[in-house]
Amino acid sequence: MREIAMVVKDVLDELKLPSYAKTSGVSGMHILTPIVIELPFPEVRRFAKAVAVEVANRVPKIATTTWVVKDRTGVFVDYGQNAFDRTIASAYSIRPMADARASAPLRWDEVPDVRPEAFTLETMRDRVAKVGDLTADIWQHRADLKPLFKTLKLKDPVVDDRVLVRPSRPWTEDEQRAWRERGRGSSWNRGTSRRPPKSEERKDAGPAENSD
Repeated sequence: MREIAMVVKDVLDELKLPSYAKTSGVSGMHILTPIVIELPFPEVRRFAKAVAVEVANRVPKIATTTWVVKDRTGVFVDYGQNAFDRTIASAYSIRPMADARASAPLRWDEVPDVRPEAFTLETMRDRVAKVGDLTADIWQHRADLKPLFKTLKLKDPVVDDRVLVRPSRPWTEDEQRAWRERGRGSSWNRGTSRRPPKSEERKDAGPAENSD
């Protein structure tokens, strides 16, 4: 897990993408990359899949992107969590473990020797007091994925103008009204949004339970 996380960092560094590591709070790791909100989920997932495949290609003995559990050898790099209906444990959340583990943000120099069990409800307050909030400035480093699709030898992404960008400041009344009006015309509200067949969705998305 630790070695794979460092390979993920190497790949993201080569793409000049910011990366933030945290424990899942169970036994896994989450690597976060803040991005500009401009691409629909399927395009972001396509990019994440290419990153995951590159990681697995670099360390094939310990990492895999194979979805079917019985066919896997190594740790699953779960790119499929980048989807509309998928979630991960938020930073600092307490997980349903006997020792009340927390999902702990990490410095990259901590990752090679990290022990997830060291971060719990009892220890996190002292840790934050010592190292600060390691996610505090994450959204100040949002990256544009669009030009990087070519770097990964992917087709150009489809930019969907229905991806609505929320401003970070409080909304004006005009902005709130515009959001509501655009939302009423979205494919989700019209009932015309198309999802891939279940077989394709299962093959490409990866199992939600592997977010840990």
